[in-house]
Order: sequence, then structure tokens, then C-alpha cells
Amino acid sequence: MESSAAARAGFHPLRVSEVDRLTDDSVAVTFAVPPELHEAYRHLPGQHLALRRTGEQGEEIRRTYSICAPASPAGEPPVLRVGIRLVDGGSFSTYALKELTVGDLVEVMEPRGRFTLAPRPGHFAAVVGGSGITPVLSIAATLLAREPEARFCLIRSDRTAASTMFLDEVADLKDRYPDRFQLITVLSREEQQAGLPSGRLDRERLAGLLPALLPVDSIDGWFLCGPFGLVQGAEQALRGLGVDRARIHQEIFHVDDGSAPAPAPRPTPRRTPP
Repeated sequence: MESSAAARAGFHPLRVSEVDRLTDDSVAVTFAVPPELHEAYRHLPGQHLALRRTGEQGEEIRRTYSICAPASPAGEPPVLRVGIRLVDGGSFSTYALKELTVGDLVEVMEPRGRFTLAPRPGHFAAVVGGSGITPVLSIAATLLAREPEARFCLIRSDRTAASTMFLDEVADLKDRYPDRFQLITVLSREEQQAGLPSGRLDRERLAGLLPALLPVDSIDGWFLCGPFGLVQGAEQALRGLGVDRARIHQEIFHVDDGSAPAPAPRPTPRRTPP
């Protein structure tokens, strides 16, 4: 039974219902939400969860992971699924990949975060790197399912095809919404048989690439998520192309535990509320 202090802090013990291997170094973890907590865990697309456990020395270990599942419609149970990538020395990610099993209890904070998009008509785009796909997967899936007048372009960067998280989920979006979902994949350490040449997506490359792929000026919202270098380079490229700062939304992931959203170096004005 949870303590009143934990409940007041927004944490509740939730049982793990699924642990799915995504790649050699990443998993997706799904939590079961009891009916009495459905409203507390009804998340907006793009929000994240803080997970907490006690370490071997009695210390508190807390990490934050973005929810990758689409937001559930009102009246339906919320689906809490997060993607976790293993990082050398990452205490929580090591535990999640090597020890966490179905039936375990994990203390989970109620959803938080402002990196969100309320479904509405328009043309939206995202530039993501690595595990930065997690919140954007929720954003894109929710938007396309709920708003028939919306389109979404996903530009994602990964090291290799084998290290790419949520391949099947992204492929499903492409199959389900062929006229409204555009996918561009760049691998930094592996050549592809088709598509763009390998290499990093830095500011210079994005400045030339984005206008060739999209009507940059008419995109209603840009969502940048991943390591600091990628997010910073993408923002600089967009600003250099004349995109207003109010249309750029960003979330930077810490590198120490792989999937933990960190505050941007400065606030991003006028985010669409998550």
C-alpha cells in the first residue's frame, strides 16, 4: 500500500504489465493503471513520467522517461508505455533492461511536461535523434488518429538500423497514414540502400536538407527532441531559415541515462500545452 507522502508527491506504485525488447540496448515498459488512478495518469501526447526506486545503498534513484503511447480518448483507460535505452553506468536504465520484469512494482509519478501538441489541423514536423523519438511517437500517433486534416513529417537520426527504437510503430504510422505521414531516416554510422546518405544531422546539413523536404515557412509547429547538439543545431538551422521561435518546441535529453527529458537551456516561448 502506498504511503500518504508518496501519494502527495504524485507518485503511485504501478505494476509492470509488459517489458518489450526494442533493440539490443533498449526496452519499452508498460504499466498497468488501476481504475481509481485513470484520471491521474491520463497524459497529453508528449508528456513524461518520473520513475523512482531505491538503490542498493538505500539511495533514491529517479529518472524521467517520455511516454511513447498515444494519448487515450476520454473514457478509455490511459496507456502508460515508456522507452528506456541502456547507458553505460546508468543506474536506472541498467535495472530496467537487466532486472525489471512483468509483475514488478515501480513508483511512477503522474504525467508532467510541456512538450506537447494538442491535435488540430495543420502541417507539423519533427527532428529527432535516438531515443528522442519517444515523445514524438506519441505526438504524431495521437495527432494523425484524431485530426484528419493534419499532416506530420518525421525526420529521425539514429546510429544504425539495428539501434533504431520503435521501428515497427513508426512503420505502422507510415502504412496507416500514407498520405499524411512522411518519414525521413538518416543513419550516422551506416549506409542505407535507399534514402539519404549517412552522416550526422548538424546545423549545416539541416539548413540545406529541410527546404528540400518541406515548405519550411508553412509548417505550423516544429518539434525537436534528442541530444543537445542535435536540438541546438536544428533550432539554429530553422532560425536561419526564418522560422519564428514561437513555432519551435524542443526537449533535450540527458546523456547520462539515455531517455530522460531535461529542460532546454532557455524556455521555449508559447508552447502548445501539454
